[in-house]
Amino acid sequence: MDEKVIKIVAAKLRRIGDQPINAEKLTEIREEVYKATRTNKFASFSNVKKWVKAARGYMKAQEKASAAKAKPAKGKRAAKASGKPAKPQRREEEFVAPVVPRRIEDSVNFIKEENAPALPSQEVVLPKPTIVFDKVYLQSIKFEIAGIRQTMERVSRQLDKLEKELTNHGE
Repeated sequence: MDEKVIKIVAAKLRRIGDQPINAEKLTEIREEVYKATRTNKFASFSNVKKWVKAARGYMKAQEKASAAKAKPAKGKRAAKASGKPAKPQRREEEFVAPVVPRRIEDSVNFIKEENAPALPSQEVVLPKPTIVFDKVYLQSIKFEIAGIRQTMERVSRQLDKLEKELTNHGE
């Protein structure tokens, strides 16, 4: 996509703000692009939606870049410059332990125990899978069978012809 189109769409999105984008807004965006570039006058809404998506990504990238520039330096260098000891940085996302069902946890703990007797093996009967035949699959099988029948008929005719020739040569 043309970067110029993305910048135009991004500017329009900033003006629109948090309003939902409907067909009317898409038409306005398309007209805005046409006014600026003199191309894409009759662009489809799917193309305009792609422009909007790309423009949003462009806007997010700009926000990240501006936030990175505005953020003061942290870490050892900043601590040395300010004369204060560096604080350990905390991540915004703390580690969350996965939730394990109690039954599984008890089972694992039981197995981990050294004094645990060997459990008798149990046979688990798995359910038989259900076979689903769809129309296309059955139709392809039908055509294969028909082709095999035609081939067998042709071979039997050829065999009859050869048998007839053999009897004629034998006489």
